[in-house]
Amino acid sequence: MLVKTKKDLKKIESAALKRYAVSISLLLFALFMFSAKSAFASNIYFNRYYVSLNGGIADTSISGISSKSGGTYNITLGKNFNMNKIVIGGGLLLGYADNGSYSYSYGNASLHSAYYGIFLKGGYAYHNFMPFVKLGYIDYAFVGTSSTGTQCFDIEGDTECDDAQYVSSMSSEGGLMYGAGVEYLFNPAWGLTAQYFGGALSDSDKVNSFTIGIDYNF
Repeated sequence: MLVKTKKDLKKIESAALKRYAVSISLLLFALFMFSAKSAFASNIYFNRYYVSLNGGIADTSISGISSKSGGTYNITLGKNFNMNKIVIGGGLLLGYADNGSYSYSYGNASLHSAYYGIFLKGGYAYHNFMPFVKLGYIDYAFVGTSSTGTQCFDIEGDTECDDAQYVSSMSSEGGLMYGAGVEYLFNPAWGLTAQYFGGALSDSDKVNSFTIGIDYNF
């Protein structure tokens, strides 16, 4: 049996205290990380109101005419509800699109539109990343601008009217809205959304949009 000196006992006691301190530190660090992750996850799990500013490309396909592309911009307001990582939400979007240039009986016209949509959204939240799909209704109000001024321009290209009639006579088409995309949050408040959404309008016309947007959650 070895007899320990006071010096040896102090060394053993000091080493034990160091191991104890390290163990306590690791435990506290683990508890801190778990608490931080839980606090962050509770906010980042797509369970808030949000506003999104989006921009991209709109591809307009008119029955019997080749498709045309132009820019599109919209603002989206909505709310997400998280149910154990299954996210259900809905929203409203308001936007503008450049739908391309077309020929008609009096010359050429550039077609553009204001649009609105209402939709339901379903997704799966994995930490700060969520793929989603959406389904709803979208309506486009089309107006054409030609070299002779702003005129009514029916999307089929067979109706024109003068400036005085333009507001009440512009062409409007609505139909099924569908889409899919992904959302990524940098922190509980700010994130990005990349998505596709299409509109199957009346008269077999379609508008397909591809956008990227910045989101603010509140």
